[in-house]
Amino acid sequence: MDRRRVLSGLFALTAFVLAVLVLLSAFPSLMGLVIQEPAWDDYGNATVTIHDGETNRTLATVDVRLAESYDEKYTGLSDTETLRNGTGMLFVYDEENSRTYVMREMNYPLDIVFVGADGRINAIREAPAPGPNEDGNDIQRSGSAKRILEVPRGWMRAQNVTEGDRIVVDRTGNVSGG
Repeated sequence: MDRRRVLSGLFALTAFVLAVLVLLSAFPSLMGLVIQEPAWDDYGNATVTIHDGETNRTLATVDVRLAESYDEKYTGLSDTETLRNGTGMLFVYDEENSRTYVMREMNYPLDIVFVGADGRINAIREAPAPGPNEDGNDIQRSGSAKRILEVPRGWMRAQNVTEGDRIVVDRTGNVSGG
């Protein structure tokens, strides 16, 4: 094979890969072509009970969809029309770490609740819905968490839930702390 042809082919392949990366960064909605968006019915379900951190009194119960796979976590609540009070999504990770969540493709504001490995709420961050002509990637909320609970904005405050309170997750009758 002619060295010039090989170099030309490598150059063309590199240019193609760079063009795809630029296109995906310029149009994040095209990530749906790369990330397989799970059907809403494909998510697992659970019930999250929130207890007062000092008295252990039940403060609230949330019916959640579980986001456990990479695709489910990436998609999250993006492109959903609304979220009723008392419902949400629970993002589950193997270990506690610093995490940042964005409001990509969201139509409504959220409370983003960062829960540690011990089941205690480390932080509750309110996040607005993106404005017109915004994709939501610039609206970022961070905290340390093993699990992240998303519910309608203001719902946690209305239930008197604060940092230090504790969650218990019940997956189809199997209760597991934190």
